[in-house]
Amino acid sequence: MKRMILLLATGLISSMQSAPSHATPLDFMFSFTGTVPPGSVAGTVTGEIFGLTEGATSGATNVVVDSYPAALQPPNPPQTVFSFISENTFTVNSTGEITSANFVAENTDESLVLRLGFNAENGIGANGATVINDDGFGGVNYTLITPTATPEPSTGTILGTGLGFAALWQLRQRRRRRWAAA
Repeated sequence: MKRMILLLATGLISSMQSAPSHATPLDFMFSFTGTVPPGSVAGTVTGEIFGLTEGATSGATNVVVDSYPAALQPPNPPQTVFSFISENTFTVNSTGEITSANFVAENTDESLVLRLGFNAENGIGANGATVINDDGFGGVNYTLITPTATPEPSTGTILGTGLGFAALWQLRQRRRRRWAAA
């Protein structure tokens, strides 16, 4: 009986220990609107930035362009493959806001080029047509994509499961003793 209480106490204490905190990658939506001039096409560009680190400067694991004006011609959005990324730094503060960006990527055939905050310019170009705003970092809207929470089992559920297993173990021990005595 003492052994069972010791096991239960150990299980309860270990279930109350907090799990180590791991940095969760943050994902963002972005959008900017270009005018003529400086670009050759007016319109809005939208997309997503994946895998940034909160409270640090880091590179995106992926950038997807979801939409841009039809006047840019093919390739059609969404575009996810940039074969050459020359700049890839984003700074995210501790409250989950992008505070600086410097991203330049293009396909090897230069059919699509994306710039965010590079030399105070935001733009996308395809086949000689461009959507540009030269408003620098402030010319792009960055919105955090709120992650969905994964529910964790409560301490009560874990404790109840442990007590149930302990009760079954105790019942099994009693039956073994009865059979051994008979």
